[in-house]
Amino acid sequence: MSKGLVTVTGATGYLAGFAVRKLLAEGWTVRGTLRSLARAEEVYSACGSRDIELVEADLLSDTGWAQAMAGASHVLHMASPVPVAEPSDPDELIRPAREGVLRALAAARDAGVKRLVMTSSVAAICYGHAPLNGEAFTEADWSNPDSPDSYAYVQSKTLAERAARAFMAREGGDME
Repeated sequence: MSKGLVTVTGATGYLAGFAVRKLLAEGWTVRGTLRSLARAEEVYSACGSRDIELVEADLLSDTGWAQAMAGASHVLHMASPVPVAEPSDPDELIRPAREGVLRALAAARDAGVKRLVMTSSVAAICYGHAPLNGEAFTEADWSNPDSPDSYAYVQSKTLAERAARAFMAREGGDME
């Protein structure tokens, strides 16, 4: 018997493959999102299983997100662009990261999802400010996206996480 349905966004991602395998092993039903179902075989191979439902959902489009979240109790939002090279336009990373998390959050909230976990990065907290002199970073620390050392990926992770936190404070409802 399944523990419930978890939607994993960005199912073609390296880390998502590990998450899906672990969820399946622990008895969860898993639904994954990917930009194109043409990449389904990659997901099955990476997950070592065909026991995952796949839904097409792009971070820059509303299409597919309601279907991706329908019936899910939990979401692992792992979809976010990771470049192999610095893009000429930072918005190539910023827009899908920020707009994608907002789409995932809204669709999850509307579907009655209990908890959404978003993968973040140290990039969201440690760039563009003076060193902390041995102190630990906390949730009060943020990278400065306007700093010269905040490259596009740093900007995308910082702005996406800030947008997610603002969304949850403003309209997250009962979703954790």
